[in-house]
Amino acid sequence: MGHPFSSTHTVPQSALLPSLQTLQLLMLLALTVAVVVVATTRLLHLRTLQLPRWLPLRGLSDLILSPQPEQKAIGKRFMVGVANCLAGVLALNVGVTLHLIDEAACRLLTLAALGTVGVFYAIMRTGLNRRFSDPALTEAQTSATILFLAWGYLIGGPGRPLALLLLIVILLFSMFINTSRQLFRASVLAGGVFGLAMASVAWEARTDTATVALQLVYYCVLLLALASVSLLINQMTQLRRVSQERQQELAEALNRIRDLATHDELTGLFNRRHMLELLNTEKHRSIRSGRAFCLAMLDIDHFKRVNDRLGHGAGDEVLSQVAQTILAGLRETDIVARWGGEEFLVMFTDTDVDMAEKVLLRIQAALRQTGVTQVDEALRVTFSAGVTAYQRDEMLTRTIDRADRALYAAKAAGRDRVLREPTDAARAA
Repeated sequence: MGHPFSSTHTVPQSALLPSLQTLQLLMLLALTVAVVVVATTRLLHLRTLQLPRWLPLRGLSDLILSPQPEQKAIGKRFMVGVANCLAGVLALNVGVTLHLIDEAACRLLTLAALGTVGVFYAIMRTGLNRRFSDPALTEAQTSATILFLAWGYLIGGPGRPLALLLLIVILLFSMFINTSRQLFRASVLAGGVFGLAMASVAWEARTDTATVALQLVYYCVLLLALASVSLLINQMTQLRRVSQERQQELAEALNRIRDLATHDELTGLFNRRHMLELLNTEKHRSIRSGRAFCLAMLDIDHFKRVNDRLGHGAGDEVLSQVAQTILAGLRETDIVARWGGEEFLVMFTDTDVDMAEKVLLRIQAALRQTGVTQVDEALRVTFSAGVTAYQRDEMLTRTIDRADRALYAAKAAGRDRVLREPTDAARAA
């Protein structure tokens, strides 16, 4: 005899099914609403509501995904796939509670799917994915998803079309993260495993002509969809290739514009405008650090005679060769610019006037031994130079003016020489 109160404590299992079914439906609905809300806010660029600062959302995101931006981006894409996976699993379990799907088969698929998701998550969260050529593991995830969708189709009963719908969604989503070859392989895999699943369903219902015909129709529609996706993938690949080519051309054009904005086209040296920017930067650095720098103004001697006798083409060769000779005689930290015409301005960083003068004399000696044009290989040119030191807190125009006055003094003294112009403080002393 049973316990007299046993009837009050025993709940029939059939009574639990409606509550379980309701819970699963609510979970599926909540997941759907969450994904739709996130997608809508991102697509419409809506700003989410201001949340209390005490909510550790950023810390929670770093904990679940990763504090590293690249890994977090990969994790977010992975979570989109997980949401679709959970939706499919929940749909299958709802079918179980409605007695439309075999419970044992659904339980096995659910455990296998959750286990696979856990493995992928562990690989990404621990950073092991960075050891692969594709850290996002996109092809592996896509292949696993296709296999589980085909499995779900096999046991899905009346809900089998949901697997086809999710398959197309996954392939379309993969278009933007997979290569064309990866997507082609995924389409071939989908056609193969879904063909086997549909053939298995048709074989089990071989006595039902309508079911067999319906599976054939499903497979034809699937092949048509896969072919359409493949064509779309090919078009996307071409558009991506054209876009990359345009971006490369744009980058080259921007580099060319940037180079033209800062360099002299003939000599390859910095131009006057960019040199002024560099001088201003060096001035502020000198004020902060207390380190001195010097300026030297150089001018090619009798350059007009070269143009008049040999032509402007030879004059351009002379300018280019003199520029390269000056550049070769400087340290990496020193800067030379074409100041205008046949004039050059040199900035000697962390250098006093004595050292700058020695460097200029050494460059002069090298230039006397250098051929400067193929029109007249015996031609040799010289330059005159004026050098001065920057005086703390003075305007750069005053420093440049002193170097210019020293240059004119060198010209007046007979050319082919280096003269220094004292600072205002030294002149006053």
